[in-house]
Amino acid sequence: MNTPPDRPPLRVSSPAGLLAVIPHVLGFTPTDSLVVVGVGRSAGRVQVAFRYDLPDPPDTNDAAEIAAHATAVLTRQHLRTAVLVGYGPGPLVTPVADATCEAVSNAGVKLRDVLRVHEGRYWSYLCTDLSCCPAQGVLFDAAAHPAARLLSGMGLPVLSGRAALAATIAPVTGPEAEAMA
Repeated sequence: MNTPPDRPPLRVSSPAGLLAVIPHVLGFTPTDSLVVVGVGRSAGRVQVAFRYDLPDPPDTNDAAEIAAHATAVLTRQHLRTAVLVGYGPGPLVTPVADATCEAVSNAGVKLRDVLRVHEGRYWSYLCTDLSCCPAQGVLFDAAAHPAARLLSGMGLPVLSGRAALAATIAPVTGPEAEAMA
């Protein structure tokens, strides 16, 4: 992701900051998803962010396919650092997160963090320090974070979901389509 010349880069230094930025990068608030954020060598800048639907019900073959594809994208882009963020309940997120952790680690990609987000809380799969990563998760409000407010003010809105984003590029139908033809 390149920063336009008239926009200074935005620095985030916490899981809550990253979680506030992801919806703006994607254009919508993810649900039941695995988001992969690839970080470049140049000052830790986000180079790529992409997402997958979580298999429901969980399926090891689907999880392996997601992991293989995510690894291929990161390695093709020569990215050696990434963050994984699963959005949804643990039983849906964990199988895909585990498979992707293993695949990207085997490919030499360092995971800066692996997070799970659900119902206004996040958990780190990598952090074991209960003072910063309690078992009940960390409360957060992505929309209230200063990074989210800044991005909204810069014209990077967050739509309610993937369907709302898809609707913005859906083909015109009815009388409008006929008029265009």
